[in-house]
Amino acid sequence: MSQSTSTDLPTSDDAGTGAGAGADHVATSQDDATTRPEVDDAEDRTPTPPAVPGAGRAWPTPIGTQRALQIVLGLFWIFDAALQYQPFMFGNQFVPSYITANASGQPEPISWLITTAGHFISPDVAVWNTFFATIQLLIGIGLLYRPTVRPALVTMFIWAFGVWMFGEGFGGLLTGTASALSGAPGSVFLYGCLGVMAWPRRPRGESDAELAEPADGVASSGAAHGVGGIVTPLAVWSGFWFLAAILFLLPANRVGNSVSGAITSMADGQPSWYATFLTHVGNWFGSAGTTQTWILAVVSVIIGLGPLVTRRYEGFLAAGLVLSVLFWVTAQGVGGVLTGSGTDPNTAPLIAVLALAMVPTRVADPATWSSPLGAILRRRPALVGAGAVGFACACILAATYPVAAAASGGGMSGMSGMSMSDSSTGGSMSMAGMSPSTQTAGTAHCSRGNNGVPHNGLDITNSPNMSMGSQPGATMNMNGADATAAAGLNATTPDWSYTGPALPAAEANQLLAEGANGPSEIHMAASGCAQEPTFGQEIGALDYVAQTSAAAAKYPMPSDATAGGYVLVSPADYPVTYYVNPTIAAANEEAQRALDPTSIDGLVYAATPGGQEVLAAAMYISPRSVSPPSMPYGALVQWHQRTAVCTAGDAAAAGTGPLQITGSAPCTAGTTQTPTPYLTMVWQLPVAGGPLAIQPPDVQIVEAAVMATS
Repeated sequence: MSQSTSTDLPTSDDAGTGAGAGADHVATSQDDATTRPEVDDAEDRTPTPPAVPGAGRAWPTPIGTQRALQIVLGLFWIFDAALQYQPFMFGNQFVPSYITANASGQPEPISWLITTAGHFISPDVAVWNTFFATIQLLIGIGLLYRPTVRPALVTMFIWAFGVWMFGEGFGGLLTGTASALSGAPGSVFLYGCLGVMAWPRRPRGESDAELAEPADGVASSGAAHGVGGIVTPLAVWSGFWFLAAILFLLPANRVGNSVSGAITSMADGQPSWYATFLTHVGNWFGSAGTTQTWILAVVSVIIGLGPLVTRRYEGFLAAGLVLSVLFWVTAQGVGGVLTGSGTDPNTAPLIAVLALAMVPTRVADPATWSSPLGAILRRRPALVGAGAVGFACACILAATYPVAAAASGGGMSGMSGMSMSDSSTGGSMSMAGMSPSTQTAGTAHCSRGNNGVPHNGLDITNSPNMSMGSQPGATMNMNGADATAAAGLNATTPDWSYTGPALPAAEANQLLAEGANGPSEIHMAASGCAQEPTFGQEIGALDYVAQTSAAAAKYPMPSDATAGGYVLVSPADYPVTYYVNPTIAAANEEAQRALDPTSIDGLVYAATPGGQEVLAAAMYISPRSVSPPSMPYGALVQWHQRTAVCTAGDAAAAGTGPLQITGSAPCTAGTTQTPTPYLTMVWQLPVAGGPLAIQPPDVQIVEAAVMATS
């Protein structure tokens, strides 16, 4: 057997993946040895190997040869092509959903390239999508036909890079918010890695005697016959799991509901039975996401290290396969293939393919085996040392980089109406009732309102005109008349309706007259075409809602608020009342602090017609010295002023306090119409816009209170 040394991993002789030579030899002749089962493109000439004394029996695997790997890879590409031919992909939502959405959170040059590509494709999306699907189909067919394997793989490598950049945004790795749980580093990246292993190599003149010498261990697996020999499958397997460990420790993933939120977010668009399953499983994980991601990180390191240090590494492959399948059926939503808009099965099935392809067809002899890591350490100690230090530094940096103050734990209470849509590398937030037509991928791609009125961007200038019932006091449909109706990304629940008893006509008239909160009565701190939030902002907003809701739950009634130091700052005889804690508000103003769940400035209560008062919202007040108000969650948490309210005193004194409302305009003598400070709410009632609704009409707040107490 040749003993040249063009790689750092051991040959089957010196790494225990074969019998014969001593443990100090290294392989790049492994390039030759591992190709012996595929002497040419036409046939498999590998003789039946003799028994190896002391070697164990290998587990059977359906991907035990390189040819089997090529066929499986081809079938995956054909399946992807079928998904690409779905009707959704030919519509105008394909580009914003799967191309321009990937620009969010990327470095500026990459963001520009992705956005520009999306705009180029948009005018002729049906033509382009036909081309995309056909390319994938041809790649798949080419891999199934032996003479065209090489051209198909060349095409696949080129295509995979383009899709990884424009269709997956490099798996979100440059955004700081990627997670292996939801699909990083991207399925198409793994297609490329498997393609390297599937590349058929011609032998370089071995004799029949040499061909009869058996390979074992990793070298005998179907994944070890491509470019790089055993180096490639070991590097891809360990590299994936080590990267997964680092990603699990990123600040965006070290939050209380990171695991729970990632799972429940996949329920959108799924069949009802599967959506119910995802919701239940996600809620089961609760708010212990920080601990859970640490456990996942440690398990990932162990799985990745196993094949490098053990002779019988099949157990680590099995563990990785099982964990990947669990990721797939939970946080990856089976790739979205059941929604009618999935483009690929996501990364987990490909990791499963890699695990099956790495199963040895012949187990290494313990008498001659030495670990691949040990062989590299002997040959390249500096390389191993640098890699270990680099990995340790990456883990330490990821694990110690601080999580945003508003995103440091908490549960999932109060989360109805907020979820995240499917994505293979991280996904994007969708609020209750948001449909693709109300989403935006960036400043250049803008949206329309719920009533179809075009907006110059995702317009967050005003609150909505709300469509009322035919008469006061009747059942009222509080649907937003435009997409600026509610919260994050301005979404409303399109079918929200009041299901309780009719409000008294007098009360309904009062609420409509004094608290319509229409477009002329709300002023937004930010306006225009809003950027789509990053995944980190999405996770942070989820946790912010959970923490705020948990803190506000201590004050279910106004008497609890008063006992906690909150003071009534609005008319007591009006059905919607506001309370502010002067001490907390002053401390927040001095510290220029906002959106801190441990320091909630105010509380909002709603009284039902029966006299029951319930907590409607937790309220934050932006410090007046901070301009513009802080928006750590992008468009998901927006600040607004109420402009049609009155304040006691003259115009010079008005507005100097944290919040004071004496009534609504027109103002009575001795009061002045003055905008409130900038406010933002976390609603505890089922209002149409979900927990981060901007400012629903007061009549909807009262109706939501009635529904919550019925």
